[in-house]
This record gives sequence, structure tokens and C-alpha cells, in this order.
Amino acid sequence: MKLNNKLSSKAFFLSFFLIFTAGLSLLLGLYFILNIQYKKPTSQFSAGPVTTPPKSLRLDLKQPDDNSLILQDSTVVSGTTGPFLDILISTGTSDLVTRSKPDGSFSTVLDLDEGVNTITVAVFDATGDFRTAERTVYFSKEKI
Repeated sequence: MKLNNKLSSKAFFLSFFLIFTAGLSLLLGLYFILNIQYKKPTSQFSAGPVTTPPKSLRLDLKQPDDNSLILQDSTVVSGTTGPFLDILISTGTSDLVTRSKPDGSFSTVLDLDEGVNTITVAVFDATGDFRTAERTVYFSKEKI
């Protein structure tokens, strides 16, 4: 099959314009799909930090000293933490709950059993976070 038909300049420019418009429409469609519809975040941390904020809950136990010998049947348990927090003080045989003062300090008298007493102090905040501290004291009825 032989094509000897010559294309007029008007038909040539019209077909060129239609092909150019179709190609341009295809490129603009790809640009929209790739760059506008699927935007990249402006910064690497736009959704927030990767790590969690540091915990502000603390517990500093000042009394009693660890591994101390006590010659009385009770001792003072004191320390500092956040204001108005619940504090649980436990030994092997008893539990005591107290609340810290507005400045975060707490103090209470704890009865001791003869021999080794392991005192565990735990503080809890409203979010359920907690901190613990432990002291071992020795109570002897006999004077040295």
C-alpha cells in the first residue's frame, strides 16, 4: 500500500497542535499526581518529636540512711518528690500511705520489726508513672 497523499499545512498544524495538547495534558496530570496530591512534609519532625518528653517525677529519700543500725522501735522516713502525690511506704509486714506537702516534702514515722527491715518507698503521679527507692535498716533492742 502506497501513500502518495500529501498533507496540507493546515492539517499538519492542526494535528501537531492536537498531539502537543494531549502530551502537555499528560505531563500536567503526572505532575499533579506526583507533586501536589502526595505532598512531602515540610520538615522531618513536622508530626512532633520522635522521643517522649523527659519524666519530671522524682523521688529523693533523705531518711533513713541505707544499712543503718537503729536502736529504737521506729524511725522517720522522709524525703522530697512532687507536690500532692501519693506515697506508699512498705516493709515486709506493714504498708503506710501518705501524701506529699505543697513543697513536695513528706515525712512519717514507721514502726520497725526486730532484725532486718527493708523499707520500700514508692511515689505515684496522676498519669500512673511511679518511682521507687529502697533502704535497708537493722533494728536491735539490745544496746551496744
